[in-house]
Amino acid sequence: MDVHVAQARRTTATVLKHWSLPETPAEDARLVVSELVSNAIIHGSGDVRLRLRLRHDEHELRIRVTDDSTAPARRRRASAAGLGGRGLHLVACLSLRWGVADGGRTTYAVIPTLTEAPPCRRTTQSSTDPTC
Repeated sequence: MDVHVAQARRTTATVLKHWSLPETPAEDARLVVSELVSNAIIHGSGDVRLRLRLRHDEHELRIRVTDDSTAPARRRRASAAGLGGRGLHLVACLSLRWGVADGGRTTYAVIPTLTEAPPCRRTTQSSTDPTC
Protein backbone atom coordinates (compact mmCIF):
# COMPACT_ATOMS: atom_id res chain seq x y z
CA MET A 1 0.00 0.00 0.00
CA ASP A 2 2.67 2.55 0.94
CA VAL A 3 4.33 2.32 -2.47
CA HIS A 4 1.12 3.30 -4.29
CA VAL A 5 0.33 6.12 -1.88
CA ALA A 6 3.88 7.44 -2.02
CA GLN A 7 3.84 7.25 -5.83
CA ALA A 8 0.54 9.16 -5.98
CA ARG A 9 1.92 11.79 -3.60
CA ARG A 10 5.13 12.21 -5.66
CA THR A 11 3.20 12.42 -8.92
CA THR A 12 0.87 15.01 -7.41
CA ALA A 13 3.82 17.07 -6.13
CA THR A 14 5.47 17.00 -9.56
CA VAL A 15 2.31 18.01 -11.42
CA LEU A 16 1.46 20.79 -8.97
CA LYS A 17 5.00 22.15 -9.14
CA HIS A 18 4.76 22.16 -12.94
CA TRP A 19 1.45 24.05 -12.62
CA SER A 20 3.14 26.54 -10.22
CA LEU A 21 0.54 25.98 -7.50
CA PRO A 22 1.42 27.88 -4.29
CA GLU A 23 2.90 25.78 -1.49
CA THR A 24 -0.04 25.88 0.95
CA PRO A 25 -2.68 24.52 -1.43
CA ALA A 26 -0.10 22.11 -2.90
CA GLU A 27 0.63 20.75 0.58
CA ASP A 28 -3.10 20.39 1.28
CA ALA A 29 -3.57 18.62 -2.06
CA ARG A 30 -0.76 16.15 -1.36
CA LEU A 31 -2.35 15.23 1.97
CA VAL A 32 -5.80 14.86 0.40
CA VAL A 33 -4.38 12.66 -2.37
CA SER A 34 -2.63 10.50 0.24
CA GLU A 35 -5.85 10.03 2.20
CA LEU A 36 -8.10 9.35 -0.79
CA VAL A 37 -5.66 6.92 -2.41
CA SER A 38 -5.15 5.14 0.94
CA ASN A 39 -8.91 4.77 1.34
CA ALA A 40 -9.29 3.44 -2.20
CA ILE A 41 -6.55 0.86 -1.63
CA ILE A 42 -7.85 -0.24 1.78
CA HIS A 43 -11.61 -0.12 1.20
CA GLY A 44 -11.97 -0.26 -2.59
CA SER A 45 -11.18 -2.85 -5.21
CA GLY A 46 -9.35 -3.07 -8.51
CA ASP A 47 -7.01 -0.46 -9.92
CA VAL A 48 -6.87 2.93 -8.26
CA ARG A 49 -6.86 5.90 -10.63
CA LEU A 50 -5.99 9.49 -9.75
CA ARG A 51 -7.04 12.55 -11.72
CA LEU A 52 -6.04 16.15 -11.01
CA ARG A 53 -7.70 19.10 -12.72
CA LEU A 54 -6.72 22.71 -12.14
CA ARG A 55 -9.49 25.24 -12.76
CA HIS A 56 -7.79 28.65 -12.92
CA ASP A 57 -11.06 30.46 -13.55
CA GLU A 58 -12.60 29.01 -10.38
CA HIS A 59 -9.37 29.01 -8.30
CA GLU A 60 -9.83 25.30 -7.57
CA LEU A 61 -7.90 22.09 -7.82
CA ARG A 62 -10.15 19.09 -8.31
CA ILE A 63 -8.90 15.71 -7.14
CA ARG A 64 -10.65 12.49 -8.16
CA VAL A 65 -9.69 9.01 -6.98
CA THR A 66 -11.53 6.13 -8.61
CA ASP A 67 -11.54 2.39 -7.99
CA ASP A 68 -13.89 -0.43 -8.99
CA SER A 69 -15.90 -0.64 -5.76
CA THR A 70 -19.44 0.73 -5.70
CA ALA A 71 -19.34 1.16 -1.91
CA PRO A 72 -19.10 4.94 -1.42
CA ALA A 73 -16.51 6.47 0.86
CA ARG A 74 -17.97 7.58 4.17
CA ARG A 75 -16.66 9.30 7.24
CA ARG A 76 -16.18 7.05 10.24
CA ARG A 77 -15.85 7.92 13.87
CA ALA A 78 -12.31 7.28 15.03
CA SER A 79 -11.68 5.92 18.47
CA ALA A 80 -9.07 7.62 20.64
CA ALA A 81 -6.77 4.60 20.37
CA GLY A 82 -7.63 3.69 16.77
CA LEU A 83 -5.25 4.28 13.91
CA GLY A 84 -7.91 4.73 11.24
CA GLY A 85 -11.07 6.70 10.72
CA ARG A 86 -9.57 10.17 10.40
CA GLY A 87 -8.77 10.35 6.68
CA LEU A 88 -12.04 11.72 5.36
CA HIS A 89 -12.24 14.10 8.31
CA LEU A 90 -8.89 15.53 7.15
CA VAL A 91 -10.15 15.68 3.58
CA ALA A 92 -13.24 17.58 4.73
CA CYS A 93 -11.14 20.03 6.73
CA LEU A 94 -8.82 20.83 3.82
CA SER A 95 -11.42 20.94 1.05
CA LEU A 96 -14.01 23.38 -0.15
CA ARG A 97 -16.17 20.32 -0.69
CA TRP A 98 -15.80 16.58 -1.11
CA GLY A 99 -18.10 13.74 -1.99
CA VAL A 100 -18.66 10.65 -4.05
CA ALA A 101 -19.71 10.24 -7.67
CA ASP A 102 -19.91 7.56 -10.37
CA GLY A 103 -22.12 5.27 -8.30
CA GLY A 104 -19.67 5.28 -5.39
CA ARG A 105 -16.60 4.48 -7.49
CA THR A 106 -15.09 7.97 -7.29
CA THR A 107 -14.30 10.08 -4.27
CA TYR A 108 -13.47 13.68 -5.05
CA ALA A 109 -12.25 16.75 -3.22
CA VAL A 110 -11.98 20.37 -4.31
CA ILE A 111 -9.04 22.36 -2.91
CA PRO A 112 -8.94 26.17 -3.07
CA THR A 113 -5.85 27.41 -4.92
CA LEU A 114 -5.83 30.96 -3.53
CA THR A 115 -4.03 30.93 -0.22
CA GLU A 116 -5.94 33.98 1.01
CA ALA A 117 -9.34 32.40 0.28
CA PRO A 118 -10.37 30.31 3.30
CA PRO A 119 -12.10 27.06 2.41
CA CYS A 120 -15.74 26.81 3.40
CA ARG A 121 -15.16 23.14 4.27
CA ARG A 122 -18.60 22.06 3.17
CA THR A 123 -18.98 18.28 3.07
CA THR A 124 -21.03 16.65 0.36
CA GLN A 125 -21.65 13.01 1.18
CA SER A 126 -22.98 12.07 -2.24
CA SER A 127 -23.05 13.93 -5.46
CA THR A 128 -23.64 13.70 -9.14
CA ASP A 129 -21.31 16.66 -9.67
CA PRO A 130 -20.27 16.07 -13.30
CA THR A 131 -17.80 18.94 -13.28
CA CYS A 132 -15.61 17.58 -10.53
